[in-house]
Amino acid sequence: MDIGRSGRLEAVALTAAGDHAVLVREAGADGRGRALLTTDKLPDGERLVVMPLDDEVEVRVDGDALAIWLGSGSITGGGSPAPADSRVPPWASIIGGALLLLVVAFAVIGSAVAFAWILELFA
Repeated sequence: MDIGRSGRLEAVALTAAGDHAVLVREAGADGRGRALLTTDKLPDGERLVVMPLDDEVEVRVDGDALAIWLGSGSITGGGSPAPADSRVPPWASIIGGALLLLVVAFAVIGSAVAFAWILELFA
């Protein structure tokens, strides 16, 4: 699986004696290892361990790393921002608003009828 925008890195699944890991390496013939993701066993589960294999690997230990990655547009696919024409057209908003008002009106009318029946039963 390719990692990053340039496709220069790839992730490779590794298995040894029933234990699984992910090796991040350079794509191509040399395949220089960059980082290894594995786990440590704990009494109540497992802990993720990231082992940098060279000096060019940056390890971030805070929640900002995920926010930075998501904020860069990775969630839209390909790291590019959403297209400008992906906004909801005005006619769709009007139809949606009208349907919402219709549902609220039916709820109010249904509640009034139900309470009228209940008051007739106990009156």
